[in-house]
Amino acid sequence: MNDTAVDAPAIEPAAGRQARLAEVLACPACHTPLRLDGGDTIVCAACGHHGRRRGTGGASQLKFGGFESEELTADALNRIKEFVKKRFNTVYPTAIKVLSPVMDRNLIMPFLRSFDLDRDLVADFGCGTHRRDQRVICLDGGTYPNVDIVTDLRTVPLAGGSLAGGISIAVLEHVPDPAEHVAEMHRLLRPGGRMLVFVPFMQPFHASPYDFQRYTEVGLREQFPQFEVLSVKVGAGPTSGMLWTLQEWLAMLLSFGSMRLYRAILPLTWILSPLKLLDLLLVHHPAAAVTASGFVIEVRKPA
Repeated sequence: MNDTAVDAPAIEPAAGRQARLAEVLACPACHTPLRLDGGDTIVCAACGHHGRRRGTGGASQLKFGGFESEELTADALNRIKEFVKKRFNTVYPTAIKVLSPVMDRNLIMPFLRSFDLDRDLVADFGCGTHRRDQRVICLDGGTYPNVDIVTDLRTVPLAGGSLAGGISIAVLEHVPDPAEHVAEMHRLLRPGGRMLVFVPFMQPFHASPYDFQRYTEVGLREQFPQFEVLSVKVGAGPTSGMLWTLQEWLAMLLSFGSMRLYRAILPLTWILSPLKLLDLLLVHHPAAAVTASGFVIEVRKPA
């Protein structure tokens, strides 16, 4: 699921976002409130768990775990993705929007606009290189420049009930224990808080840095037992599902068993990506969920 990064609104600068974040910072191990005293090391007074702060002001980044560099480079294709993400951080989301075979339904920004982001604290769980709004807290396991907190998304260093909402876009397929991630979302949301989550259905394997599972429409509903399910929609249509698989199939067929040739041919198949525009129509077909590329679920923590 990809969404174009948007220009940040002028309502609240990055420094303001960091100030609001400091108010709800808590130990990821025991949830004791943490204080930013100006030093580079952040230590929990209760259990001794510690993190680090890099940079100053609105550009500072907090690090409590996250991926090791070896994890991000184990898969050959993900190694290329990580290089591009770090070298071309600001243009990567737009490039993926254009080149990807997936045509998403642009449901993310309307969801974010349903909050008063000047007052409500909203987080992007697994943001990657996206900065969708300057007022949204960016959480990820990678140390990309836009990330506010580098962390394991199962143990986020924020106080329970501190978030009004959150988004999780194409993350749960990449973790071996999605239930723990969903439980952490539940802990962090205040009563009545809402999450928007995209997961894939008909998509080929894509390590980032891992890839573990896919979800049907009915199976997705079962992943959020602590929440009230508000809606489940096709987030990316059947053409996207077919097209991504076709690109992989062509690269395999024409590479004659050579992984080196396969990796060289695969980018050439991106010329077919404009076919995804057919999903502007097919996503509304009553049978679209049968071969959808992915689904979007909106859930709410009971009040």
